[in-house]
Amino acid sequence: MKAARWYLERAYELLARGDPYDAAEKVWAAVKSATEALTSRVLAARVPLKGSEWRIFVKEAFLKAGLSEEEAEKLAAYFIEIRDRLHGACFYGLLYEESEHKPLMEKARWYVDLIERVLERLPG
Repeated sequence: MKAARWYLERAYELLARGDPYDAAEKVWAAVKSATEALTSRVLAARVPLKGSEWRIFVKEAFLKAGLSEEEAEKLAAYFIEIRDRLHGACFYGLLYEESEHKPLMEKARWYVDLIERVLERLPG
């Protein structure tokens, strides 16, 4: 989770300096790091098995961590949205639309905080 927090702070610094492209990549790194912390803990794997889908893998982690089906589905969808829209379209595609991308970046803190709370309440 330390890495996720570090990436998140760098992302918001970059965004404040007017660099949304690198900020988008750092948000992706923060979300991915936090998600991998969760999947490592509850599924004993950082990445899905070859041929498996990330959405299903992430949803399963949230379900095993005690979240509802609806919550797990929404969080898995957010993970995919960050990957595709910030990492893909914004960072690699150099396409930044503030009204579309900035809210996703701002929501990342909430996502990382949520995973941290979930991890704190898990046994062991």
